[in-house]
Amino acid sequence: MTSIPSAVVPVSHSVIDPAFIGSEVARRYAIAGPVRSFLLYRGINDVYMIQAQDRRYAVRVWRKTWREVDAVAFELEFLEFLRSRGFPASAGIRDRDGHAYFKLESPEGPRAVALYEWAPGRKFGDCLSEPMAEKIGAAFARMHLLGLEWNAGRELPMDAITEFSINMPALLEFCYDRPDDLRVYPVVAERLAAALLALRDEDVPLGICHRDFHPSNVHVADDGRLMLLDFDGVGVDYFMQDVQNYVWGNLFYGFDARYGDAFERGYASVRRFTADELRHRELFLLGKTFRLVAGMAHSSSSVGRGTLRFRNMDWLGGYIRDRAGPLGLLP
Repeated sequence: MTSIPSAVVPVSHSVIDPAFIGSEVARRYAIAGPVRSFLLYRGINDVYMIQAQDRRYAVRVWRKTWREVDAVAFELEFLEFLRSRGFPASAGIRDRDGHAYFKLESPEGPRAVALYEWAPGRKFGDCLSEPMAEKIGAAFARMHLLGLEWNAGRELPMDAITEFSINMPALLEFCYDRPDDLRVYPVVAERLAAALLALRDEDVPLGICHRDFHPSNVHVADDGRLMLLDFDGVGVDYFMQDVQNYVWGNLFYGFDARYGDAFERGYASVRRFTADELRHRELFLLGKTFRLVAGMAHSSSSVGRGTLRFRNMDWLGGYIRDRAGPLGLLP
């Protein structure tokens, strides 16, 4: 009989037991019990629902990535600032000792955990309307302006804008059986990164951005109140990239383009687009697609190699080629 090794095998992404998460929340936070915890979904990060005596909360457990575990402080501090300005974003809740988050030791290493306000209502994708899309766009522009206030003139590093380059080895491995992608993607990555960095010399504003905003990352309550959520990718980016992320997401979900147009109208009612921003719309749409494909490849060791919901690699690869060609980014 072959013996089983006693050493712990490597783990890329563990799932923490919901009951344990509930007990930690009850122990650490001043919320009325009894506390029940349910795993909502396992993904890039894991999200739990906490049902307390009279309120509901969300808990995020961040996946261990190449970023330092304490990088989550940036998101939580920004959300606290937004809340202080009355902005409708799902912000974190500090524990009894005043900490914005805590860490748990998992088989793959330390993971950050935070408790959030629950976002009431439904995903906007489940209750589409043009007037509401305009309202969301206007709120999004206000968030960008508040980000400038929060950042208060501090340096805006460009690292996140081309971070897809870090994921290129994973992307090439992900596409090992797709020869056209293997030929095209390295060239697109290099030229796209150069094109995005060159925008610093144009009138294309930069600031604190959500970086993954789409119709499922905003909830609409029955009374019309909004709540923006899922800021785990927050960081420095071009404002127009953030806007086109939403427009692209609207397309990705298969929604009518008029909802993306309404979002842009609402945004421009608060912060007008510059001529250079409008001129580079296609570049930003391509940027979103390539970031998504590269990020999906990087995450595949944790969440699997399955194709994305709604769209597969053929669709995504075609989208990249259709836009990279006219932009001069193809080999």
